[in-house]
Amino acid sequence: MAEEDRYDEGEAQMEEEEEEEEEEGEPLPPKVEELAQAPVPDQLKGVRSCMRCGLVKTLDQFLEYGCENCPYLDMAGNHERCNLCTTAFFEGQAAVMDPGESWAAKWLRVDAHLPGVYAISITGQFDKEIEEELENRGVRWRCRPVGSDPAAMP
Repeated sequence: MAEEDRYDEGEAQMEEEEEEEEEEGEPLPPKVEELAQAPVPDQLKGVRSCMRCGLVKTLDQFLEYGCENCPYLDMAGNHERCNLCTTAFFEGQAAVMDPGESWAAKWLRVDAHLPGVYAISITGQFDKEIEEELENRGVRWRCRPVGSDPAAMP
């Protein structure tokens, strides 16, 4: 038997043992289970950001689940609404695992949101109708119009 074949068999056996340990092991702590459910992009191409909270996902994910932080934007299943409430024009990304404890989440003003990947800076503008709806709810948003001063982000 070739040495390479023995290595492959050994590697496969180790993977099987790890899977058995995971199945037989103790249940995951609640915090870890919460993190495992975090909405994160499932691919790097075609990601968009929610213009209200900055959550970054693919258009397909916004269509399927909407924005978990902004359910009142009603994006799930509504292609037009997804295009109105998300943008591909954002800069940087930050993965936030524990928003309540993360200084980066506080700096991004997402410390009250779910764990996930967030845009650092978002460029875009809601339609007047959506802006009025958000203002009536007393909700702030993170996107800024094209050409505005980045230091003046709300």
